[in-house]
Parts: sequence; C-alpha cells; structure tokens
Amino acid sequence: MGLLGDAWKARSMKDPVDGIAQVVGSTQPPDSATSSNVNLTLVVQAEGVPATTIEHSCIAPTKKWPYPGETLSVTFDRADPDRLKVRWDDVPDSADVSRQQAEALAAQLNQGGTGSVASGGGNVNEIVEALQQAMPGAQIQVGDAQAVPGTGAGDDDDDRIEELERLAKLKDSGALTEEEFDREKARILGS
Repeated sequence: MGLLGDAWKARSMKDPVDGIAQVVGSTQPPDSATSSNVNLTLVVQAEGVPATTIEHSCIAPTKKWPYPGETLSVTFDRADPDRLKVRWDDVPDSADVSRQQAEALAAQLNQGGTGSVASGGGNVNEIVEALQQAMPGAQIQVGDAQAVPGTGAGDDDDDRIEELERLAKLKDSGALTEEEFDREKARILGS
C-alpha cells in the first residue's frame, strides 16, 4: 500500500496500541534505491493483545530494511492488527545493527574464553550458538555444513554438530590431544 496506505491505516485505527512486530519473512531489498516496497510476514504483539500473525506491505527505507529475526516498533489497531504502521524513525540503520551484533559476538566469545575461531579454539557449537544469538535469522556456514536456524537443516548437520560437541568435550577433558581433535574435526567437516 505504500506510504499513503500506512498513513490511511494509522488515521483509521479505532483503538491504536504501540507494540512490536517480529519479522518472520520479508522480500529482498533492491540493489540500488533509497526505499522500496516490501512484503512482510510479521507476528505483532502488544500488552493486552495476543500475538497475531499478519501479512503487511509497505515502503521501507533500504538503510532500515526489515530482515527475518528483527523486531520492529509498530502501532496497530487492537481489534484489527492488519491496520498497522511501522514506526521507521524507531528502527536503527542496518549498519548500526551489524556493528552492535559484531560487538556483542566479540564480547560473548571473549567472555566465554573460547579462544579464537580462526585458530580452532572453543567449542564449535558454542560459536555457532553465539553467532545465531548475535545475528538472528543469519545462515551460518561451518565447513560444508550450514546451520540455518528454524529450518530443520537436516539430520546430517545435526549429527555433525553433535559429533563436534562430543569431540570438544573429549578434548577439554584431556582424552584427546590437539592433533587428534584437529584430525577428527577435519574428518567430520569433510575437509
């Protein structure tokens, strides 16, 4: 519906409430534009209003493009959550979000004492989990395996992660040497 559609929806709300919308799905951003139409699948919620799934179309600024896993500030009608307006002024720029996520991930990795990812230090599953928490909705590549949260990536990927977790525990307990750990890790990841 675009900007006029959002303005009309905001004016026609009988009982507006400020809430949040979890982005479950969105169309891809344009290659070169300052804003563009976006189709969103959202779960909206506010105090006293049950969570509701809706489909919403609007114009989004490309610097603030809504990706799955993000939370948007919205105003919607209590009786008709489809009447929704995204409060774009409250949405941070993608560059700011990326910087915050990178800082949070670095702090989490440093706090856990898991060591450097590049040097093979730390538990692979802990690193994947930290990445998933820092970047909701991101696809995380581990060797040839790819962890995509909420997609049921498959039993093979789950088995690999479980094996890597088991190996990390064995190495941490001293049952495996660093060389044995590296050899087994390479075998599991197929490298």
